[in-house]
Amino acid sequence: MNASKLTPFFITGILVLAALAATAIFFMRIPIAGTTLALDWIGIRAGVTGWNIQYGAETALRIPPWSALLLVPLGMLPLQAGWGVVAFLTFTIVPLSLPWDRLRGWKIVFAALVLTLGFPVLRTIVDGNVEFLIVAGLLLLEYGILQRQPVPFALGILLAATKVQETWVLLIFLPLVAGKEWTARKWLEGLGVAALVFLPSMIWKGRDWIGSMLTSQYRGSIMDSSLMTTAQRVGFPAGAAAGFWAILFLLTALVALKYCRGYAREAVGFFLAASLLLAPYSAGNNLLVVYVFGALPMLLARRWEGALLFVLINLVYLFLPFRDLLYWWSASYWTLVLLISWILFALRIRASKRAVDARKKTLASTEPSTNPENNRKAMV
Repeated sequence: MNASKLTPFFITGILVLAALAATAIFFMRIPIAGTTLALDWIGIRAGVTGWNIQYGAETALRIPPWSALLLVPLGMLPLQAGWGVVAFLTFTIVPLSLPWDRLRGWKIVFAALVLTLGFPVLRTIVDGNVEFLIVAGLLLLEYGILQRQPVPFALGILLAATKVQETWVLLIFLPLVAGKEWTARKWLEGLGVAALVFLPSMIWKGRDWIGSMLTSQYRGSIMDSSLMTTAQRVGFPAGAAAGFWAILFLLTALVALKYCRGYAREAVGFFLAASLLLAPYSAGNNLLVVYVFGALPMLLARRWEGALLFVLINLVYLFLPFRDLLYWWSASYWTLVLLISWILFALRIRASKRAVDARKKTLASTEPSTNPENNRKAMV
């Protein structure tokens, strides 16, 4: 290959490495002693500081072993340097979720502002969480589905499952999201590739990973935004909370079976919201995927649902000075936001399906009939 053709790639690589180094150095200079900064990264890093992934009460590692291995190089860095790299990856990968190719002029600036200044994005960076892995997985899954490529599809499933509480309902209804274009052969190829990573990882550390999720100290805590926990927190008995859970799951399945026929961002947002509501445990920082895959695309499409969700999700900025209020009620507020998101996505899915059906009906009514008798009648 001509050296001149490699020059832009070389320059781009140098600039990316320089930006990465600058971000790491910047985060290394932030004083975190006695604060809650990098809280999540401190716990995650404790489980990935060596090649022998560590789960258990002494770490906050709750992600599957195949995703944990990707974090091992970051665990070898100094604490705050690793935090800086996590922030850099978040700022690099999360923006890829927006349709930049369809934005022009002021919309590009607006999209950059609502993304980078959005509360879920900044909270993820401040906490040092690894939501970028789930975002990368959802992007690969989207690419694999739309381009009918089994390998990106498989990698997308694996990375999207980094936090199962965010994507498990989506993965259950994935055949509806993938659509009829995905043949049995494509499914076998995609799931086969995923199994090559999944099975060895589960044999190696699967029991430890599942155990860490089942024994998480945060389940049922004041931080838990799942539907059942919030229902009990506000006074409903456990039986009623279980009933709410069953109703929401059945309604989710009904909407999926009746209206979901192929890939659409509102369907992804719908399933992500359902996943977080119906999971045994979810937290406010998990809302990032709903924000970037559901709320922002609808906002940029000038839909009122997107504007409403954008306001509700970022309204929490106004309550930051009231720390006691946030401590006791922020998890319940996020449950409410997720429930409203679930409703709005469901309505959008139904509206989109009806619009498609109406167009098909109009096209069918304007096409010439294949019945000669009907054509003769139409000419009379």
